[in-house]
Amino acid sequence: MDIRTLACFIAVADTLNFRRAALQLHLTQPALSARIQNLEDEIGAMLLERDRRHVALTAAGAALLPHARAACAQAAAGKEQARRAARGETGMLRIGFTLLALYGLIPPCVREFRARYPGVQVELAEMNSPSLESALAAGAVDIAVLHPPLYTPGLATAELAGEQLVLALPAGHHLARRKTVAVRDLAGEPFLIAPRNVGPSIYDRVIAMFQDAGLSPRIVQEATPMTSLVALVAAGIGMGLVTAGMARVPRPDVAYRPLRPAAPVLPFALGWRGELAPAAQRFAETVRNWTGH
Repeated sequence: MDIRTLACFIAVADTLNFRRAALQLHLTQPALSARIQNLEDEIGAMLLERDRRHVALTAAGAALLPHARAACAQAAAGKEQARRAARGETGMLRIGFTLLALYGLIPPCVREFRARYPGVQVELAEMNSPSLESALAAGAVDIAVLHPPLYTPGLATAELAGEQLVLALPAGHHLARRKTVAVRDLAGEPFLIAPRNVGPSIYDRVIAMFQDAGLSPRIVQEATPMTSLVALVAAGIGMGLVTAGMARVPRPDVAYRPLRPAAPVLPFALGWRGELAPAAQRFAETVRNWTGH
């Protein structure tokens, strides 16, 4: 009992005319009659009373009709759902991201993606970059916004726009009275930095920034995530570098100032493993459109 044959039965039941039903179905009348006969043989009962002058549903035909309609409707819905899934418009999408992406591209990109693809259920997971690499490799997330370079084999990346780092310092510090702060003015100042194992590339670039100025940073404490670093700055423990996105969230006890020469740019990238699922492809397109990459 295939869907096409049920559709033929519905057409005859609705029109009660084999000729009109055949035209509607783009079939010859003999082909339509053969399909109805095969359906009756399969069921073991006449579905339609017919002679040269009229066609009418039998009791068996009347009983079958609502089920035939439901089966055809369900098949059509299933076909459309499958097509939407293939286009990335339905299903589940697990997005991983670093905390710093939460202060930048994640909110607007997720908001735009959900508005465009409401049939996709989105799950969000915040982790540091090394943990995101592990999650991608294990298949725990489908796509991630993280900080390159990546060190896990088998992962692919697409570069995104980076974020400029700026200096966060206690609002009452004398350097906060300046519009910009020279790197050489950080000599001897207590400095906060994320542990190297969390982001070795950016850690090394920050250290190199000091070395280029002929300095060695006086690291008083390692802090992660960056929100904790800002809290330590507010407590007067020291100063450190944060993203420009985080600096846009004002705190009365913390000042944010650009450095000269400019501090390093924190790189961002999309990361994934294997071939991207359709929904993940749509999210990647959303991110690239938003960032211009």
